[in-house]
Amino acid sequence: MTVKRGCELCGNDVVGNRSIKYLCRKCNVLFDYKMIGLYIGRFQPFHKGHLQAIKNALKEVKAIIVVVTIPLKKTEKDPFTAEERAGMIKAALEKEGIRNYDIAIIKDIPSDAEYVNHIRSFAKPFNAVFVGESGLNEKLFRQAGFKVVTSQRFFNMSSTEVRRRMKKNEEWEGLVPAGAVEYIKENRLVEKVKG
Repeated sequence: MTVKRGCELCGNDVVGNRSIKYLCRKCNVLFDYKMIGLYIGRFQPFHKGHLQAIKNALKEVKAIIVVVTIPLKKTEKDPFTAEERAGMIKAALEKEGIRNYDIAIIKDIPSDAEYVNHIRSFAKPFNAVFVGESGLNEKLFRQAGFKVVTSQRFFNMSSTEVRRRMKKNEEWEGLVPAGAVEYIKENRLVEKVKG
C-alpha cells in the first residue's frame, strides 16, 4: 500500500511503501526503517580501523555507501589513486563476507557550503552518516539534517602509521584487512609509498 507522509528534512510529502521506504523527491533523501549509511574517507590505505567502523555501522543500517574522496591537491599523504583505494576496500569487504555496500568515488570540493549537496549528487540516497574524527563532516551533515553517528578511532589505527611502516620496510600487514593486503601486494602498491 502506497502512503504519504512528511519528509524528515524539509516537510515535503514523500511517497513510499509503509513497510519499506520513503523517498523525498525534493531532498532526494531515502527514509527507511532500516537506514542506508554513508562513510567518507581518504583510506590511504584502508586499514582495520576503517573495517571495524564499517562493521559497526552495518549493525545500525541495512547497507553502507563508502565514499572514497579524491583530494583537491595530491600530496605525499595520498600515494594511492581513488581506483586503487576502492579496490582495497572491495577486496577487504568481500573477504569479510560483507556484500551490502556500494563504493562511490567523489572528488573533493573547496566549498563547505556546497559539500553535502555535492556528496548527495554523486552517491546513492542515504539517510545516516558515520564519521570518525572529522568534526567538519559531522557539523556539515548534522546541519543538513542527517542522522550523524560518531565513532572513536578503532585500535588506535591510522593510515599514516601504515604508510610509515611501508616506507621503512616494517611489518604493516597486521594493520590492514587480509583482502586489502592481498590487493596491495598483487598490485605492488607498497612501491608507490616508497616513491
